[in-house]
Amino acid sequence: MIQAQARCAGAGGDPAAIELLPAIFVEGITGKALTRPLTRSEAFEYHGGRTGQVYRVLLRVNEEDKRFYCRLCAIGDDDGGWKHAKDALRHLKRDHFGLGTQCDHWSVFFSIYERTIWVTGLTPLHLLLVVRSLILQTN
Repeated sequence: MIQAQARCAGAGGDPAAIELLPAIFVEGITGKALTRPLTRSEAFEYHGGRTGQVYRVLLRVNEEDKRFYCRLCAIGDDDGGWKHAKDALRHLKRDHFGLGTQCDHWSVFFSIYERTIWVTGLTPLHLLLVVRSLILQTN
């Protein structure tokens, strides 16, 4: 938790939002903690009485463009914000809390691809041509 707070503070995040992190992640940094519903008292204290999921308190709305922006990022560092609050959830998970998902299918494919290039000595282009011809033969 302290590391996440330090990273956000070092990046110029909103100190008030950074102070909320221990209350959000009482039992550790998890996706479930980030997406749990706000309690009634949290909604009134941190979110103007509006209900929703807890990650919403880490966002701010720009009244001019009606887009959501991350309060843990320095102003202007979150690539134009998001039209919908739920779209910012991936950013929060991946960029601030290390909760991004890994595609195991691509990881396995890439590992096999690297080993095949090394063992056969084929260039990547030649290997792709071989794989393409094998696929065409099976159809």
